[in-house]
Amino acid sequence: MFRPIRYEEGRMEKLPLAVSQTVVKGDALQWNGGYLEVAGSTSTDVRFVAMEDVTTGAGEHKDCLVLPVEGVEFEADCNGVVAIANRGTYAALEDKATIDPDDTTTANAFYIKNYVGKEGVTKKVVGHFVHALE
Repeated sequence: MFRPIRYEEGRMEKLPLAVSQTVVKGDALQWNGGYLEVAGSTSTDVRFVAMEDVTTGAGEHKDCLVLPVEGVEFEADCNGVVAIANRGTYAALEDKATIDPDDTTTANAFYIKNYVGKEGVTKKVVGHFVHALE
């Protein structure tokens, strides 16, 4: 899960989701055909984080409360423990809610500024999303 820290609550807005999406609060989202969908391990253009749970069915679009990621720092869950060497590196998403701090080649979607807790034990980092397309 991606938990925003140090952000302006007034930036949140409702935007439509693509069909057949299961979105959980804290999921990373990206644009696809004018609708938002959950991001995956190859995503490099995360633009929003979901601020509520929403599920859409086949042929159904629903609005979801989202937070734009630009200028927002996040505390993020990792798929494994974080080492000191992970600070100051770029990492790929493991899935829509987790980053892989050791995958620095697949899709550098998240910049790790620091870890939360004790290195070598913690599975949480602080950082921000980056955009490969800009």
